Order: sequence, then structure tokens, then C-alpha cells
Amino acid sequence: MLISDPSHEEKTSSGIVPYTVRCDSCGFNLGDSTYRATCPRCDGSLTFDYPCSKPLSGIATLDEAGMWKYRDRLPVGPQVVPVSLGEGETPLLRATGSRPYNLYLKNEAVNPTGSHKDRALSVAITKAVEHGFTACMLYSDGSAALSSAAYAARAGLLNIAVVPAGTHESRLYPLAVYNSGIVEFAGTSAQALDWVHETCLELGLYETSTYRQANPYGAEGIKTISYEIFAQLGAVPDWLAVSVGGGGTLAGIWRGFLELRALGLTQSLPRLIGVLPSGYRVMEIARQRGATTFTEMCKLADFPLPETAQVKIAMEHPPDGIEAIQAIRDSGGHFAFATDEEAWTAQGQLGACNGIYAEVSATGPLAAIQQFEARSAFRPGEVVVAVISGSGFRETAAVTSPIPIHIEQVDRATGIQCLKSILKGMTPSTTVAR
Repeated sequence: MLISDPSHEEKTSSGIVPYTVRCDSCGFNLGDSTYRATCPRCDGSLTFDYPCSKPLSGIATLDEAGMWKYRDRLPVGPQVVPVSLGEGETPLLRATGSRPYNLYLKNEAVNPTGSHKDRALSVAITKAVEHGFTACMLYSDGSAALSSAAYAARAGLLNIAVVPAGTHESRLYPLAVYNSGIVEFAGTSAQALDWVHETCLELGLYETSTYRQANPYGAEGIKTISYEIFAQLGAVPDWLAVSVGGGGTLAGIWRGFLELRALGLTQSLPRLIGVLPSGYRVMEIARQRGATTFTEMCKLADFPLPETAQVKIAMEHPPDGIEAIQAIRDSGGHFAFATDEEAWTAQGQLGACNGIYAEVSATGPLAAIQQFEARSAFRPGEVVVAVISGSGFRETAAVTSPIPIHIEQVDRATGIQCLKSILKGMTPSTTVAR
């Protein structure tokens, strides 16, 4: 399916190379223009280096919208037109309520398909077009599949979504709307990821799975979350909490803050809180035991995993887990765990107090922040950011309501009295912080 081979080393009119490609493991600099997802020498993960050509006053450009205002820090050629649906520039909202620290909500749920994955897939599909692919495929439990299908449709590419066997029909319907092929895989998520990776190589398909060794380009899109938070706050937060599935989002956000420091825009870095479903503790075990490779981490996953409503982040073998562990280590942060009950409660509180309907896989950060608050981990005045990674509107049909839904039947004769009774029984959910 690869029909063209443009060079990633194309120079701008000023003669500056927009980015270079390097292997994280062996340091090999890739000097040719061939599309690769991993290092040709050691199969290591690829990383990108960008010239520090921007003034210290900022890294955003004014001629692009959304996250693409940061295109100089993304691995695309200077003449490439981004495949965009308007992703990025999501709001950073001050949370309501009174607390000794300052809580902000980075609402990624308002991205075009309802999750932060749109940032990764916008870059990934842009690179698919740049490299001349006509068809792509990925394995995903939900968000990435929807995003890949949408951006592939926008670009005129074929898309195949491989999903877990038994995936709820409500998650498949949007894929059909985007004209995506749908394949159910009978096996574990780790087996599915391996099969998709091998099949893409065999058939010449472009892989849009969102872990770094599958698509290093898309992995770069996530760091724009960090850029935006910095621009919106005017500083780096003291703490940042985000849901962790495969580990790539946590690692990408950390990479973004490291780049901000390397550019001389800040000397500060946040402490990270990576939040997982209760029982999904392989990364924490690997952190404690000093694991440094994916194989070492997987050997520690020798315990049964519980079923969870937080299905979007329930990964047996997180493919970017080692990078996530390193980000936690380097930031002086922590892994935290949210039970389904805590995540459901946080979902209800987020909706009732802040007007944001997030999927339950995205509300663990708020549960973890409450855990840390109970331990007095946050100092007065510190800034804490919770990344709300996905919208609940996509998940409503797939869940059994954990919140009691009370419905009253009325007619013209009984309606007014019933409404008075309902209003009398209701209390304001919060006091709005100004």
C-alpha cells in the first residue's frame, strides 16, 4: 500500500531541517527517507529532535489552529497540509468548590471524536498521507479506533478497526458511520496488538495503534496537551493526574514538559500521577522492582486481573509501560488506583459540580486527587491539573447506570406540586469558586 516515499528531511525555505529521527535505544540517526515505525538496526523506539529555532517567549505559531499551532514541534514536513478536524485548544477549567490547592480540569472530551486520541491520530493520519499510504489498521478498545476511523475518512483512506470480541454494538456503530471495516479479535489485548502489528507489516498497511513502537509519529501529538496547559496557566502545574492504559499518554505528556524545559521556557516540571483501575498494578510492581524493559515488566504480570468498568484503560501488558514508569520516576510522581465505585462517584461529582460528562475510564484522576488530598499530599496554593481524557456521551449506551435515576410521572393536574417537591428535595451541588 506504500505508493510514495517523501523525505522527512525536507528543508524549509530558511534551510532548517524541521526534525531529525533518532533511535532511543542505540542512538542511531536515521539518514534516509524510508517510512519506519522502529529502528532498522535494533528495533528500538524512534524519537524526534527539533531545532530550537523558536524565541524563548513562546513556541506557538499563529498561522495554524488548534494543536497544529505547535506544528514546528511535530514530525511533519513543512509543506504538508495537516489532516485536521479541529483537535486541540481544549479548555482548561478552574474546578468549582473550595479547597486549599488549585484544581484545574483539562477537558479533552471536547475534541472532535470525544477524546485526547484525536491529537495522536491527527498526526498519525497526516503522516500516512505524507508517506503515500491508502489504508490503515489498528487495534483499540474504543477511543483510538473511533479517532482513526474519523481521521482516515477525512483523509480519504481506508480504515480497519480490530476490536475485542464481544465489543458492545454502541461502540461499533460510529465506526460504521465512518465507513470503517470492523474485525473482532478472539484473544487478549496483547495478542491482538501483536497480530495487528505483524499483519500491517505483511500487507503493507499503515498501523495507527497508538503505542509508540507501532506509530512514533502519533505519539508526538499527545505532548501538545503539555504545551497548551503551559500556555493556559502561564506556568507548569505542580501536579498532573491522568488515566493510564498503555502508558503512552502519560509518557507523551511528560515528553512535552521536558521539551518546554529544554526550550528554556520553564525550569519547573510537574509531579505526575498515573491512574489505573484497581488491580491493574503491573507498572507499579515493575517500578518497585526496577524493571527497565518491556519483557521484564511482562514477566511480572503473573496475577489475575479483575473485570472493570474502566475498560478503556484495562491493559494486561501496557505497551508503553516502561516509558510511563520512567516518567513517574523522573517526575517524583506516583501511580494511583481507582476502584470502579470511586470512578463512578467521581464521574457523578464531575457532572454535578462542573458540568462535564466524562467516561468512567477518564474520571480516575479525580478519584486519585481525592485520595492524595485525604493524605494532605498537596500543599496550600499548589496547582493540580486533572486531564479528563474522554467524553461520557460515547459510552452511555454501553453502560448500566450506576447512578439511581428517579423519574416522576406528571400530568397538568399534578405537575406543579410534583416539581415543588422535587426542587425542595434538591440541594445545590457546589459553591462555585470565582
